[in-house]
Amino acid sequence: GPRVLRSPRSVDEARRELDEYFAGRRQAFDLPLDLRTLPPFTVDVLKELARVPYGQTTTYGALASRVGRPRAARAVGTVMNRNRIPIVLPCHRVVGASGSLVGYAGGLERKTALLELEGAIL
Repeated sequence: GPRVLRSPRSVDEARRELDEYFAGRRQAFDLPLDLRTLPPFTVDVLKELARVPYGQTTTYGALASRVGRPRAARAVGTVMNRNRIPIVLPCHRVVGASGSLVGYAGGLERKTALLELEGAIL
């Protein structure tokens, strides 16, 4: 938001961690996240998403199962599409049931690049 733009120091830590990630020196983020304003299902999905390890993938259905809603793969996809902090909450690590790279708000070419950076795909 505009307040962040007026006080760039507030994003210094996020910038540093993202720079480290893109340089291949960081595999997990230590940023404090405030998810309190999000619906409970969204929070559950995003917390589970944060547990997907660097360099690995999971499916929408697997995430749905892990939050106790095994038939909610499409709803998980909606949460991924609305994820406001991709990379930190790594929605690029979520793939289709067949393992295919589907759906990424930043475009499939970026999803591919992120997964290649992490060594999840060659």
